[in-house]
Amino acid sequence: MAENSPYQLLAQMRDQALELASQSVSISSQSAGVKNIAYIVNDVNFYCEAQDVKEVSVCESLMPVPQTKRWMRGLVNSKGVLYSVSDLSLLAGYERPVPAAKGHLLLLNDDESQSALLVNRVVGFRYFDESQRITDIESKQDLLDGLGGFVERGYHADGQDWFCLDVSKLLASEQFREIQ
Repeated sequence: MAENSPYQLLAQMRDQALELASQSVSISSQSAGVKNIAYIVNDVNFYCEAQDVKEVSVCESLMPVPQTKRWMRGLVNSKGVLYSVSDLSLLAGYERPVPAAKGHLLLLNDDESQSALLVNRVVGFRYFDESQRITDIESKQDLLDGLGGFVERGYHADGQDWFCLDVSKLLASEQFREIQ
């Protein structure tokens, strides 16, 4: 069996695409749509738009801040900038803190608040198709607990539900801003 040259493969792919286009068949790529960062908080799948996150980091050298809410885990220094670290699990009311040494930090892209969210694990980038949208998001509020007010949409993909955390709404909320 002779090996095809890269040019032959590209020509075959072009011909297949033209044939499918003539049959009104469209193929969408995984990268179509809004890029999201997916993460897990106590076995619940969340995501936010990638533009809301400046950086993903491990949680090193967490400095506790006394006399604050339980979910305000402390401060972390990243490249000379101090970020307040909020445990998204405790903020949600799950009552099971994220182990700081094993969790990941989402350093939020908001220079005003300089906040970071501590999550169990960052999964990576995810893209969702509108055909996967959860139409009855209200029925999932028990699962979302204290974060339900910050989730307005979700998707069911690969056999799992994924919920969009509205970061700007979270940052603007009294619940998030009141740390004492």
